Amino acid sequence: MIAAKWRWSTGLVCLALLLSGPHCAQWLTREDRDNTNVTDFTDDQNHPDSEESSETDRRNQEESNTDTTAVDTENGRTEEQSDPDQQVDNTAVDEGGATDVRPIRSGLSASFADDNRQFNYFLQFLDKYAAQARSIALPVRERIVLRVRDASGKPVANARLNISGGERALNGTTYADGSYLFFPQLVGGGPNYQVRVNYHNQSANLSIRRQGNREVVIALSEERVLPERPDVDLVFIFDTTGSMDEEIARLKRTIEIIQYNLSEMSVRPRVRFGMVLYRDIHDEYRTKVIPLTDDLRAFQAELNEVEAHGGGDGPEDLQAALQDALTKLNWNQNGVRMGFIITDAPPHLDYNQSYDYKSAAEDAQSRGIKIFGIGTGGLDINGEYVLRQIAQYTYARYIFLTYGEETGENAGGVSGSVSHHTGANYNSEKLEAIIIRFAREEIAHLTDRPLDDGTEEDYFLAESVDAAEREAILRELFRRSINQLLDYSMIKVERGTTLARLPLTVVHTRDLNADDQKANAEFFAQQISYALSKNETFRVVEREDLQQILSELELQQSGLIDEEQASELGRLLGSDLLLAGKMISSADRHEVFLRLIRVETGEVLAVSRAIIDAKLGLAYR
Repeated sequence: MIAAKWRWSTGLVCLALLLSGPHCAQWLTREDRDNTNVTDFTDDQNHPDSEESSETDRRNQEESNTDTTAVDTENGRTEEQSDPDQQVDNTAVDEGGATDVRPIRSGLSASFADDNRQFNYFLQFLDKYAAQARSIALPVRERIVLRVRDASGKPVANARLNISGGERALNGTTYADGSYLFFPQLVGGGPNYQVRVNYHNQSANLSIRRQGNREVVIALSEERVLPERPDVDLVFIFDTTGSMDEEIARLKRTIEIIQYNLSEMSVRPRVRFGMVLYRDIHDEYRTKVIPLTDDLRAFQAELNEVEAHGGGDGPEDLQAALQDALTKLNWNQNGVRMGFIITDAPPHLDYNQSYDYKSAAEDAQSRGIKIFGIGTGGLDINGEYVLRQIAQYTYARYIFLTYGEETGENAGGVSGSVSHHTGANYNSEKLEAIIIRFAREEIAHLTDRPLDDGTEEDYFLAESVDAAEREAILRELFRRSINQLLDYSMIKVERGTTLARLPLTVVHTRDLNADDQKANAEFFAQQISYALSKNETFRVVEREDLQQILSELELQQSGLIDEEQASELGRLLGSDLLLAGKMISSADRHEVFLRLIRVETGEVLAVSRAIIDAKLGLAYR
């Protein structure tokens, strides 16, 4: 049997896929792997045309099975208590008030999708459901990620940008990691844009091409300025109609847990909470604004008054709530700003509102405010579509409650109620743990203290066990690697896109036999070719004289490709994209890195990594 393990970059969990043949699979958590405590799941369908097919489906975090949870604010790990009725007797105090005990968990399990990371998959999702989802178009198909860095290469948060060269000028603010998402379709024009960055007493200017690189770094000449204590604003945009009664009760506990954990961080951030409650046009109130405050007791008093009532016609007035959230709250100017929409219903789009959710997304993005969507039980595709649009546009993530659909957790949740369309292959954790981690990630960017959360780079791992079918396992491994490249591509990859596969470059290891390394590389390359032949997105271009072309361009040994060489290779091979790879071997394993390269610019669009047990190689001594 072969074990192929998938590890993803938040680092709190490492998932393992056990294959006892090409059609049978199970997931295994890092903690459970040695004890072989696994949960069955159905393997994904052919990528990318199946609804069940995204690598996102298995990228998220493991479920905890205890009734008390707190997140270690220094290392990002979750602490569990074994007694379901026992509360931790630690106390926590900050300027806004005190909690007598460490709060127990909310009982809400959730998972999430990062649609900026899996950008190509997100564009496919938009296309797939566009006809049935009632929505407003957001111009996201062209996306250039601008990253502002200081003299040391560190991210610069809250820098002000002005982009000209289009039909209108655009102003924006970088997020905590120094990033700003520029969507050229929003302003039109081109082919070039002028970007000016202002930060404290510094400025920088850069010209970018509309058809150029999808990621551009703008460097400042001086060091960034860090706050002594970061300001953090968390705003909950709450659907309080009747169907949300149970979620409201549980989310009251979630907010207390979030406050406790963030207040215990060593940087002691100044955390403020705010709320915008919303229902519908004919209910007791349409919206109700709870101003941002650092007085936890006052906020909890307001929160305790929240009750579910009204609604009934399906959609609710989310757009009015977003307008209030963006125009009636006093957001901080130089810290972290995060909003969370929590709903089980799509928005009304039939009220002829001049300020719609597109206006809100553009407003939030210009001010560096992230708006996360949290889809609760029963949310239909209309609601999810809108929440994911807003989250992606504002550089946030889409979170969905899972209600223990396969494990029976979250007793009391609507059985079988699914608030996502990302497939069945995912793992969940507590909602508060997800929100806390996202907030901690943002805060860490405003400090010189790296976030030590056990994060490891993404990779697939294939290990040899008895009676292995070597080729079947490697083909499955590389199928998943190629699917990941597609999901994470920084541009839309259309069906029928031409791709040329370059030979696998061998990084020779002194202690290993060179002929063996070459044989293994050729064997792995054959399995990559097979996986590509089964992929329905790419049209693979073959050239008999490829080796000669590479030799002429002096690429045979290095495998390194710059913009000019990529353009020349693409012209000679007749391809839009290149698949380049390298193999690094040791006595016990091989590492294969695959890079998807855009011919037009020479830019690397996505990278995947596979770690292969040495016994799976063709030449094993």
